[in-house]
Amino acid sequence: MKKQFKHLKIYHSDDFNKIKLNIKLPYPFEKDLLRLLKKENKFEQEYYYLEQGKDYAFFVLYKNKMNIFTFGKLKFNMKLKVIGYPCSLSNAGYVTNNEKMMLDYIKSLKGAKLVLNVSNPTGSEGITVGQTLPTCVFYNRFHSVTEYLTALRSSYRRRINKAIKNCEDLEIKINDETIDVYDLYLNTYNKSDYKLEKLESNFFKVFDGTKIVFLKDKKAIGFVLLKKVEDKLIFMFCGMDYRYNTADLYYYMLYKIIEYAIDRQCKIIDFGQTSEETKMKLGALLEKRYFYAHHSNPIINFLVNIGKDFLEYKYDFPQYRVFKEG
Repeated sequence: MKKQFKHLKIYHSDDFNKIKLNIKLPYPFEKDLLRLLKKENKFEQEYYYLEQGKDYAFFVLYKNKMNIFTFGKLKFNMKLKVIGYPCSLSNAGYVTNNEKMMLDYIKSLKGAKLVLNVSNPTGSEGITVGQTLPTCVFYNRFHSVTEYLTALRSSYRRRINKAIKNCEDLEIKINDETIDVYDLYLNTYNKSDYKLEKLESNFFKVFDGTKIVFLKDKKAIGFVLLKKVEDKLIFMFCGMDYRYNTADLYYYMLYKIIEYAIDRQCKIIDFGQTSEETKMKLGALLEKRYFYAHHSNPIINFLVNIGKDFLEYKYDFPQYRVFKEG
């Protein structure tokens, strides 16, 4: 062990049950969910717990061969060790009270490493920091969906009402175990520009959340998968049949998520990443997310640093004034 780590306790295993933890992990790092993702996400997954005095860090690492310019404009596939949550959430894949300690250890790992969805980057010498996809967050101050619609400026309200009218013939079912949504998930996954991991079908059958399915003529054409954690609603996944008018359908599904959250007095909806402009037009705000990138080869690491602009996700969305009051 290198000198700077001689007082660092390191627990590392591909079996979560073998990791000794002296902290309570918050959602979504629950044991049952991580075990489910281990089974239904086919990437190799490992768990690390670091402890040094009162400082600690827990992180999930999975291995993937991916385009390192996923968020940029170029394409180059490389084997990566991704420190990220093994499911398409906007959460980081770690919990720590000393990010520098964690990053110093991650730098010691061989090969290319990518740390995703950092909220407030502090960095560490030799690590590249860049912007990745922002997450869309809706702060709920409404007591009814009528109050929400009334608060919208007329053009945004008209767009939602158009989607509601064009989807009025749809049937909605909640947590119907007889409906298989996996093909809808694959449709949206395959259409995505930002493929990080793909889940297997059993995940959607056993995940402990709320599955809302939209049907036309008894056929499922869209779904959303949600998870309520205290007063926060997390938009996990969606899927659609792109043979239909998905512009109105997607608006309608997002509107129904807002309605679901308001009815259950959720204070926050984490709408996740991608489709930012549509979510902003419904009242969501953008929160920045960052990545850390590092390679153990100093020459490659230098190239990563000077080529940061090719790695970053660049965006410049308008400042939509969705609500009447600022």
